[in-house]
Amino acid sequence: MASQPVAEPPDPAALDIVDDQFGDQPPPDQPPGAELTLGEHLNEIRQRLTVAVLTLVLTTVVTLVFASTILDYLLEPGRQALPDFQPIFTELLGFIGAYIKISLMLGLAGAMPVIVYQIYAFIHPGLTRDEQKWVMPIVGLATVAFACGGAFAFFIGWPPALTFLLNFGNEIADPQVRINNYIDMLTRFVIWTGIVFELPLFLMGLGAIGLVTSRRLLGMWRWAIIGAFLLAALITPSIDPVTQTFVAVPTLGLYILGIALVRLVENRTVIPVIESDLDADDPDGQPA
Repeated sequence: MASQPVAEPPDPAALDIVDDQFGDQPPPDQPPGAELTLGEHLNEIRQRLTVAVLTLVLTTVVTLVFASTILDYLLEPGRQALPDFQPIFTELLGFIGAYIKISLMLGLAGAMPVIVYQIYAFIHPGLTRDEQKWVMPIVGLATVAFACGGAFAFFIGWPPALTFLLNFGNEIADPQVRINNYIDMLTRFVIWTGIVFELPLFLMGLGAIGLVTSRRLLGMWRWAIIGAFLLAALITPSIDPVTQTFVAVPTLGLYILGIALVRLVENRTVIPVIESDLDADDPDGQPA
């Protein structure tokens, strides 16, 4: 009987090539590059924090030069509401405190692009390709929305609020406003209004992960009206209904815009896909 030929063992080098081509490839969504150690992560955080802080210091120093002009501009709505409006300070550091506070806020606004970039550069290696495509547009839209909210607060909401507050009862008492109090109320109003203008993006995020739907948000329109006026009452410095309406009506508009954005993303969530797959399976929920 003829002997059968003995098969030669596979070449280890060929197996290594196959393993390199198929077995050791990272998943499609995993970014290339080796993982950093804890020490390297901490060192990267330190470097990025240093860049962010130095940028903040630089922008704050630059804004200190123009802080007096900017502060005078911020007082202009008060002069329009009351012709002889002249803020006072009752503490030795009253005016200096307002001066530095304005410089810090403007310095933070100027340094924000660098700060956001440092945060994005740190988390970028851990994001999937799809997440990387969405991060910067969302950050950009959030920045624009916050800026629009701040501009709306200063140019639309702040003047009528000042007109009411400075002229209510001025035939009995002369309004003498501390400059620190003026700047504090203005900055709180601007910041909170900017945050409220993030509402459409917040609702879109909830819709993207399947927590809300456009139909459910439409069904809550009565609660949305109540919530808009309650929110306006909390963030506006004035208690008059005119100023609160100036804030509540745009808030309702932002809610409607949020519903439209949820409508765009709700059909792309993971939850409806899972439910549709289960509907196609057995009644017990087991795959067919």
